[in-house]
Amino acid sequence: MKKKTMVRALAVALSLVLIAVMLVALTGCGGKKDAGIDSAWTANDENGVIYFSRILPLSAEAREMFVAASRGYNMAAEGFDKNADAPDLGTVNLDGAKAALDKVKPTDDASVVKFEEFKAALTAEQVDEIVVRMQEEVSLEVDNGPIDTILVWIGKFLQILTKITGGKYVFGLLIFAIVVELLMLPFGIKQQKNSLKQAKLRPKEMAIRNKYKGRTDQATQQKMAQEIQKMYQDEGYNPMGGCLPLLIQLPVILALYQIVIDPLRYVLGKAASLSTALTTYCTTAKAAGGLGLELGAGKGTIELLSQAGSKIDGLQGFAYFKNAGECYNALTANITIPDFTLFGLNMGQIPTFKSILVLVPILTFVFYFASMKLNRKFMPQPAMQDAQMGCSNNMMDIMMPLMSVYIAFIVPAAVGIYWIFKSILSTLKQFVMSKVMPMPVFTEEDYKAAEKALKGKGGKPAQQAPRAGTAPAGKVRSLHYIDEDDEPLPPPVCDAVEEPVAKPVEEKPTEEKPSAVPHLKEDRKNNANDNKK
Repeated sequence: MKKKTMVRALAVALSLVLIAVMLVALTGCGGKKDAGIDSAWTANDENGVIYFSRILPLSAEAREMFVAASRGYNMAAEGFDKNADAPDLGTVNLDGAKAALDKVKPTDDASVVKFEEFKAALTAEQVDEIVVRMQEEVSLEVDNGPIDTILVWIGKFLQILTKITGGKYVFGLLIFAIVVELLMLPFGIKQQKNSLKQAKLRPKEMAIRNKYKGRTDQATQQKMAQEIQKMYQDEGYNPMGGCLPLLIQLPVILALYQIVIDPLRYVLGKAASLSTALTTYCTTAKAAGGLGLELGAGKGTIELLSQAGSKIDGLQGFAYFKNAGECYNALTANITIPDFTLFGLNMGQIPTFKSILVLVPILTFVFYFASMKLNRKFMPQPAMQDAQMGCSNNMMDIMMPLMSVYIAFIVPAAVGIYWIFKSILSTLKQFVMSKVMPMPVFTEEDYKAAEKALKGKGGKPAQQAPRAGTAPAGKVRSLHYIDEDDEPLPPPVCDAVEEPVAKPVEEKPTEEKPSAVPHLKEDRKNNANDNKK
C-alpha cells in the first residue's frame, strides 16, 4: 500500500515540477527589469558624454526617456501620452534628457557633485552623441548549442506543417500535436501494459488483504504490505514502472513549449540575439522609436510577431542598435511570418477577461478536467484505496486544471489551443488502448480461487489472539499474532505475591474414640468371632 501511495505521490510531484519549471520559464519574459544600479562616478569618466553613456543603459526606463528626448519628447512631462504616435521631431528636448538622467543619479557625495556638474553643462549635441555611444550591435549569427539545434530541427518540421496548412500556425500546431502523440505512443503502450499487469494481480492482492482483514494495527499493516510487495516481485511487476513515461515526457513537453512560443528562433531559424532585439524594439515606447507594445508574461516571440506583423519598418532607424538596418533585413528577407489568426481571432495575443479569447483558458480547464476524469476510468484503480490516496486524487483533479488555467492566462492563446487539443488526443489515445488492451474483469469465483491458492501455499488467515487468562497450547504468541511465521514472545510473568507462613502445629497422639455411628450387624458378628478365638 505504501508503494502505491509513493507511485501516486511521485506522479503528482512530477506534474507539479513540470508546471513549476514552466512558470519559472514564463516569469523571465518580456517586461523591462532593472538590476541594481551603480552609477557612481569614476576617474575614467572624463566628461559627461562618457559618464552618462555608461550609466544610462543601467536603467531601461532612463535610457528610453533619454532616447525619446533626443527625438524631441519629454516623457516626464505632465499629461504625456505614451500611446500616442510620436514621429521624430528633429529636435532635442533638454528637459526630457535631464529628467532621464535623474533616474540614474548616484548617491555618494563625490559622484553627485560630478553628476550635477555634467548635467548642468549638457547640450543638444552631447545628447545625440550619448545616444550614439549607447548603441549596441546585434549579432545575427546563429550559434546554437546541441539542444537548441535539435529544437530548430523540430521547429523546421513545424514550419513545413504550417506551410501545408496554408500558413496557419494554429492548424500546423494541431497536426504537430498529432505527430507528437504518435511518437509518444510506445511509451503509452508500455504504461498500459504495466497497468494491465497490475490489474491482473488484483485477485491475489485482495486475497492477501482479506487474510489480514479487520486488523488495523501497525504490525499487521506492515506485514501485509511486505507480503504484497513480495507477490509483486514474484510476478515480475514493478509499481514504479509507470513513472518512466512521465520522466520522458517532462523534457519533451518543455522542449515543445519553447518551440511553440518562440517561432522566430526555432521555426524561422533566426539568432537568439535577434529575438532579443525584436523584443526590445516592440516594447520600447513610441516616443523612443519603438512600437510601445504591452506584452504579457509569456516568454517568446509569438506574441511579438502576431502583433507587430508588418509594423516593423521603424526598426530600420531604431536608435538602440548600430546595425538596425541589418536586423530589419534579417526579419523580412526570404521569410514568411506565419498567420496566427483562427476564426478571425489573433491567437498570438494573451487572453484577457475583456476579450473573447477568455474562452481559451475556460476551455482549457474543461477539457483538462474531463481528460483526467476519463483517463482515470480507463486505467485500473487500486484494489483498496485509502482516504489519503482518494484525497490526493481529488486535489490533483482540481489543482492541475486550475494551474493550466493560470498558465493559459499568461501565454499566447495558441499555447492554450495546443494544450486543449493535446488533452483531447491524450484521452482518445487512452480510450483506444483500453479497447485494444482491455482491463480484465474478475468474478467472485476468481477472488475465491486466489484465496484458495494463497492458502495452498501456506498462507493462513489471520487468527484471533488468545483470550486473557487462558493458557495457549505450544508457543505463546503476541497479541499481534498474524501467522505461523510470527515471532513468539515469552509468556507474561505475574508479580510474585508473598503468602503468610503458617506456624508449625505440634502433633499430639490421638486416642480412638468410640464411633458415634452404630456398627452394622455383620460387623458385630465379626467382632464376636474374634472374641471367641
